[in-house]
Amino acid sequence: MTNARLSAITTCKGRLEHLKVTLPTLIALPDCEVIVVDYDCPDGAGDWVAANHPVAKVVRVTDRPFFNIAEARNLGVAASSAPWLLLTDADVIVADGFRARVETLLQPGVFLRPATDAGDLFGTMIVARADLAEIGGYDEVFEGWGSEDLDVMTRLQMIERRLVFFPGELVKTIPHDNGLRGRFHEITDTHVNGIINILYRQAKMDLWRQGVRPNEAGLRQLYRQLREGARAPGGLVTAEVAFRQTNARGQILTTSFLYRLEPPR
Repeated sequence: MTNARLSAITTCKGRLEHLKVTLPTLIALPDCEVIVVDYDCPDGAGDWVAANHPVAKVVRVTDRPFFNIAEARNLGVAASSAPWLLLTDADVIVADGFRARVETLLQPGVFLRPATDAGDLFGTMIVARADLAEIGGYDEVFEGWGSEDLDVMTRLQMIERRLVFFPGELVKTIPHDNGLRGRFHEITDTHVNGIINILYRQAKMDLWRQGVRPNEAGLRQLYRQLREGARAPGGLVTAEVAFRQTNARGQILTTSFLYRLEPPR
């Protein structure tokens, strides 16, 4: 569909059985372009979509043994055309009437997510294409499960875009076990990977607040440092991130952030 007001973008890697249920609910949305990113899906999601729902546009990605949802979503956004973007996971079902009920909320300066405490729906978001482009899209340095969605929402708020909630009953997820979340990740333990991603996001934001903006290579080095710490014996207990060096009477003075993980008291 061309000239649509909304592009719905969903991604799939090993979730074809979910996509078979959820994709028709996206295609049923009026005035909506639908994009499916087949991210090296072992189930052949792109072929199934092309054969059964040719109205949807398929983006095919190969040679990706590990799922990077940030890259997958960025590729879907690049293939879309509408001024507003609905980002969903393959297990998210959109209710009848969704389109009409969110239409009045699509105003300049806002982004939307569902009013629900369901963690599986946290990454479901509607955002203006121009706003997502202004912040540079999703951060593809994130690996595995967790925090890439909170990161993009935080950066939208940093450019003074306001979070608005749409009714939570308009979306729901297909229940599944936690093992699916880490299935196609280098670190399959979502708890461990979640800690790495939380620390990476925190460190990145702290660096920005100090006026330090690492390039992509610097951010990837930061992520590797935290990932290697998590893999060390005993796991990630402390992490030090140096961000400034100055000359102190012939000696190098290094200023760092120190992060410590410890059980709640």
